[in-house]
Amino acid sequence: MNIPTDKLLHFIVGVLIYAVGHFAGHTIGFALVVVAGIGKEIYDYFHRDVHTPDVFDALATICGGVAAYVCGL
Repeated sequence: MNIPTDKLLHFIVGVLIYAVGHFAGHTIGFALVVVAGIGKEIYDYFHRDVHTPDVFDALATICGGVAAYVCGL
């Protein structure tokens, strides 16, 4: 399976955001991942001259947070 590098980076960032945020609670950690993933794509939407918004980038970020939660971080 060939996963694009961009999606892997979003996934890793989702894991890292959750890993840091979960110290304040699992719900807060996951909320931070969702806000960051969606927020980044909203930013990209309003800066299309240099960024490309992609709903799958947000999903990759959120999946990273879910994976971190499931793995017990």
